[in-house]
Amino acid sequence: MVKKILDEYPKKAIVSAPTRKANAVISQATAIQGYTIHSLLGLQPDINLEDFNPNDPVFGQIKKATIRNYNLIIIDEASMINTVLFELIDSEINRSLITKVLFLGDQAQIPPIGDQLSPIFTLENSYQLTQLMRQATDNPLAPLTQQLRNVNNQLPEFLIKKQTLLSEAAEGILFVDSNEEFREQLIEVFGSSHAKTDPNYAKLIAWRNKTVMQSNRIIRDLVFGDDAKLVEKGDVLTGYRAIKANSKEEFLINNCVDYKVVDVSERQRNINGLFGYTVSILEKAKIFKGFEQKDIFVIDSQDETNLYDYAEIHDSLLLIARSDKLWNAYYEFRKNNLLLIDIDRCRDGRSKSKNNLIKKDLDYGFAVTAHKAQGSTYNKVFVLLKDIQLNTNITERNQILYVAMTRARKLLIVL
Repeated sequence: MVKKILDEYPKKAIVSAPTRKANAVISQATAIQGYTIHSLLGLQPDINLEDFNPNDPVFGQIKKATIRNYNLIIIDEASMINTVLFELIDSEINRSLITKVLFLGDQAQIPPIGDQLSPIFTLENSYQLTQLMRQATDNPLAPLTQQLRNVNNQLPEFLIKKQTLLSEAAEGILFVDSNEEFREQLIEVFGSSHAKTDPNYAKLIAWRNKTVMQSNRIIRDLVFGDDAKLVEKGDVLTGYRAIKANSKEEFLINNCVDYKVVDVSERQRNINGLFGYTVSILEKAKIFKGFEQKDIFVIDSQDETNLYDYAEIHDSLLLIARSDKLWNAYYEFRKNNLLLIDIDRCRDGRSKSKNNLIKKDLDYGFAVTAHKAQGSTYNKVFVLLKDIQLNTNITERNQILYVAMTRARKLLIVL
């Protein structure tokens, strides 16, 4: 639908989304280079703030907004837009005589942080699409996922009965009763040739971060064995931060984006004197089909001495950056030394303060939270229903359940 609108629209139009991953999806679907909302609004981390924290940056309108350069902006995944961001968009559009915005969003998905509902759903001029497009019409998932939109305190009947429904093409929903059977399915799917080449082929989705971390360890052990190295060829890594050295560069790593590892070097020492691995990764191309390859250096976090060497260099550069506003050297160091683990303690065992925690850049990506999966589509999805049901906030539980169970294009496997 969006592509048809853009193909027939006679004036200047652009696609956009709240996150880089969602923006990549809409860009590829329309074959048009899109930009994130933050980019169109000129929003960047305000590094001039006295208490600027690179782990939790405050965005300010640092650059000139370009959103009014277009006649039509189509914003996908707009359910992620919170009140503050909506007001910035509204303010810019009200200063234009020509610019219109079309928001695309799903009210059943997880709302933006801090809001019960995105303000886009209160707009008067709105239409509701009723046809599901993610699955084929003969896939049993199509009518079942529609039931998830109307869940209250009680789960829908198909989840209570746990009835497997599969088409002749083995597409649909498969319920498994035991951890052993679930693990067999994990081995079959994540050990397949498809999963080894496509980071978006399969995903396990849960609610809690703790469950995601445990699941990633289990899947890696199943796929690579108990003696797996820090990074293996065939690993899936997911971005947990947006990484680049300065505002003029392309992002090396994007938050929530999946990367497939295609090569790993022997352990080596880099220019900073730190040990790690040069890792070749594939990222899905931004517009056309296929993948883009890039190399990253991953710190050996299994070596505790090496990890704290990294932390001390990091902390000294952060101190200089905060006092002298020399952030380029800090971000260059972060870009050239990527972490797969948070650092919350000093070498002597003391806990780091909240503002001085060092957050990981990447983590294993076989499993993710529903929040990180929002906006993505995978051929096969594993859902840990038991974990999601631990959420006592029924409204949030239902939204997480909806997102988790609507990510699959072909097959949903539920424990």
